[in-house]
Amino acid sequence: MANVRPFRGLRYTNQIGGGLTDVICPPYDVISLPEQRALASRSPFNAIQLELPEGRSEGRYRTAATLLTKWQQDGILRRDNTPCYYITRHRFLHETQTFERWGLTAAVMIEDYDQKVILPHEYTRSQAKEDRYQLMAACDTNLSPVMSLYHDPSSHIRQTMRQATTESPSFVASYGQDDELTVWVDDSSRLDTAIQETLRDAPLFIADGHHRYETALRHRDATRERAKGWSEQDAFNYVMMTLIDFDDPGLLVLPYHRALQNVDPQILTSVWSQLLDIFDLTNVSSPSMTPYRLEEIVRTQPGLSLGLINQSDREVYLLTLKSHPKPHKPLAIDDALGSSEGWILHSTVLEPIFGSSTSENIVYEHDPQEAWDGVFGGQLQMAFFLKPFPMELFRSVVSIGQRLPPKSTFFHPKLATGLVFNPLSGKL
Repeated sequence: MANVRPFRGLRYTNQIGGGLTDVICPPYDVISLPEQRALASRSPFNAIQLELPEGRSEGRYRTAATLLTKWQQDGILRRDNTPCYYITRHRFLHETQTFERWGLTAAVMIEDYDQKVILPHEYTRSQAKEDRYQLMAACDTNLSPVMSLYHDPSSHIRQTMRQATTESPSFVASYGQDDELTVWVDDSSRLDTAIQETLRDAPLFIADGHHRYETALRHRDATRERAKGWSEQDAFNYVMMTLIDFDDPGLLVLPYHRALQNVDPQILTSVWSQLLDIFDLTNVSSPSMTPYRLEEIVRTQPGLSLGLINQSDREVYLLTLKSHPKPHKPLAIDDALGSSEGWILHSTVLEPIFGSSTSENIVYEHDPQEAWDGVFGGQLQMAFFLKPFPMELFRSVVSIGQRLPPKSTFFHPKLATGLVFNPLSGKL
């Protein structure tokens, strides 16, 4: 079972001169350069200066570590005296609907994937891991949590969290334009039993943060090698995770669309040939068509279908899997992923033609407007609109050790950085 424990988090104090709203930030991989500068201008203590330090030289990691130390010395950050769980209610607006997502931030013992305790769903890129490792090694701290999912059919953990939240929250912060984060710091033992009983025979599924998890694994191994001896209580054996129930009503998964850029015309012809062998095309262009309308059409379409925006004829299409497709390589429709549009597109069109999923010709875009504007603005040659990846399929596929196609899921909204940090020195 997963070893989930409370930890002595490092948190902002009232010395920041205001609330947490001005010091929290999104995780590093969704922040543009203008957003980075805007976040830094909100407060001299914004977590962006730790999570994504400016510059390109290796000195930026040491700069972040020096700043982290200084903030502790100056009383900006203080470590909790006793191990705690950090319960977060994230209220957010999406397409006029208000959601509530509940998360439990804890320290989870790092396990190798082959132990089948922590289950990944995608592969990682070495460049991104090296960046995160250098930052973690310099700061000796988990700066942002890994998002992981668990299955709790009896809602035991959620009900226990709700009991803890009958008391006044420890702090409230705004996040983004319409989001509200409410956090309760719980140093009682009431969650221990619920966690142990729920996760006794259940794995944790990494939803977001594979690079951070694998970086923590590397940091653990390196620290163990340097240490003369270590115990299970040593903080470096754990990684900060925010755990969310698969059945949480606020667990929102948005689609990750694919687009093509800078593709040679001859290769683009091959793409069209592959598509026509596998899908039936229906032109759905209309003066009222928008990227959000196309997303809705795709989402509500029965069967295996996806949308296509094409630059050359400026038309919008609905692609539906043929009853007898003729792919250039066998289509394993009985595979566990055979009901995923993203997998079919990846395995029968994109991978055979472009090879690696990291090809510079393939762009992943979760914002439908960005994909739409890219095609009709001439920067992209075509964009494929996918359905959100079903969580039932996610759980069944990842449970048997399979990985999903790259960028299959976009869990919205991203977890905030700065609510609590997890120092990796000393004991939990």
